Amino acid sequence: MRDIRPAPSMVVGIDGSLAATHAALWAVDEAVSRDIPLRLVYVINRADGGGVDDHSRLASGRAALRATQRAVEKTGQPVKVETDIVWGTPLTKLAEESRSAVMVCIGSMGMKHACHGEGSVASALPGIARCPVAVICGSVHRPATFRVGAVAVEANDDRALQQAFEEARLRGAPLQAIASWEAEAPDDIIDGNRLAEAQLNRRIARWTRQYPDVSVEAIAVRGSVCRYVAENAGSIQLLVSGVRSRGCDAGKPAAVNCSVLTVNGNHL
Repeated sequence: MRDIRPAPSMVVGIDGSLAATHAALWAVDEAVSRDIPLRLVYVINRADGGGVDDHSRLASGRAALRATQRAVEKTGQPVKVETDIVWGTPLTKLAEESRSAVMVCIGSMGMKHACHGEGSVASALPGIARCPVAVICGSVHRPATFRVGAVAVEANDDRALQQAFEEARLRGAPLQAIASWEAEAPDDIIDGNRLAEAQLNRRIARWTRQYPDVSVEAIAVRGSVCRYVAENAGSIQLLVSGVRSRGCDAGKPAAVNCSVLTVNGNHL
């Protein structure tokens, strides 16, 4: 008998935190644009301890899901919302969810990042997920959904480039395609920058032809892409990178002060 795979969805990890709600709100446009459900998943980890019984854990989970669903419904967007409570560790369960998800979204804080030896869910999940992972940066005063600015992409990976063009188109945002290079001596700076820009323009030419409606700026930077994004975070709403990014650590928006979408080849 053939296995029946779950229908694709946009998965959001929910834990009752404001950061998780911001992630869900950010994911609404992603779900609507693909005409797929927004799946809100609350993970209960018995290893958390604290003397809380299962009944109380379930009650907390249901309350968190209801609150997030209400926030999503207030957007007025035509999105179908699904909710589920699962038992296990956040990293393991979200990795399992990624097998059928189009994307997994989590908040940059929350999800009990120090998970009994798992380390940060935001850092670990992009490397093992079977789909792109978005770690959404938002705050009480500046939710991720209200951020404006460019979509930036570390332009050394074609999968990341395609995803970045899609994100820029979806959000009506300009795109910054960034390539980094290193100079061995001060005299190499001008030639190095010119060469990096030429190589970058050749690399993105295919995508600019496919997405003529996206405004693209090619930027060559000496040193780290991560440093460039951090220094210009006020004008960047999202960084897209490959999981083996040379310039920025996957899933660490704190390092660049903006949301990070990591594209992993595992799902290909």
